[in-house]
Amino acid sequence: MKQYEMICSITTTLYPSYREGLTSPASTELVEAHLRECPHCRNLLSSAGFAAHSAIDSATCADTASTSAAFLAEASYLKRYRRLFQAAILGVFIGVLLFALLILNMTYGANHLRKRLTKQQSVRTHSLAKYHQWEDYKGISAFSIFPPDLSDCKSVNEYYYQCDSSSIFTSLQLYLDCSYTLAEYAAEKQRLSAIAQPDMTQALFAQPACYTMLYANTACEYAIFLDEEQRIVYISLENIARDEIIFDESYLPLDYGNFGSPPENQAKPYCQYQQ
Repeated sequence: MKQYEMICSITTTLYPSYREGLTSPASTELVEAHLRECPHCRNLLSSAGFAAHSAIDSATCADTASTSAAFLAEASYLKRYRRLFQAAILGVFIGVLLFALLILNMTYGANHLRKRLTKQQSVRTHSLAKYHQWEDYKGISAFSIFPPDLSDCKSVNEYYYQCDSSSIFTSLQLYLDCSYTLAEYAAEKQRLSAIAQPDMTQALFAQPACYTMLYANTACEYAIFLDEEQRIVYISLENIARDEIIFDESYLPLDYGNFGSPPENQAKPYCQYQQ
């Protein structure tokens, strides 16, 4: 009896595979032979028993689908977390880069960095053939202190023109050193005295001088008189740092670049082009 019950158990176990045609020939023969001999298994497997099997299979599929959905949801969350982490790393990198640029700006000076960022046109020349060809200059000077031409000069000892200009920033360094005969020297000094402020007591310069601009918009334009040599040095500067000066620093105004000096040692801002 117990052996017969064991065969019933084996038959019900093999029956789903038997229905799908997945059993071996020996197992198939065993299931079919037992079903012919056992009405209990026939009734069970043809109705409620097989339906129960199907219900179990359906539940298994549902559990599998639920597990897959949970896995996909977790994977989606991990992807979002990874994207947020990558964005945070990028933000830290950009912050470090901006901080480094700030340190560079403080190290090399805001003036130098601004000129490099805004410079659109740059001209540098020693050529006298281009004297008074300063159309690229966008500043406030009219250059009236400079001789209209160089025909009255006995000789030009040095000439230099440097201009870096853009729509929002201009830097200028214009330098002219001329020698004159005695009569030409007197005539040129008379021309300058009619258009410029004098500084013959050397309160603002180390030598006798006159000026048309002095610290107006960080600009200076003046002439230095070297009486013993009958030489006049003409200079115009705008947004030029002291370490960029190409000529003798003794020709600079006494407080050039020293805006923090005591008020009694500073020149009062002046620009004849804004009068």
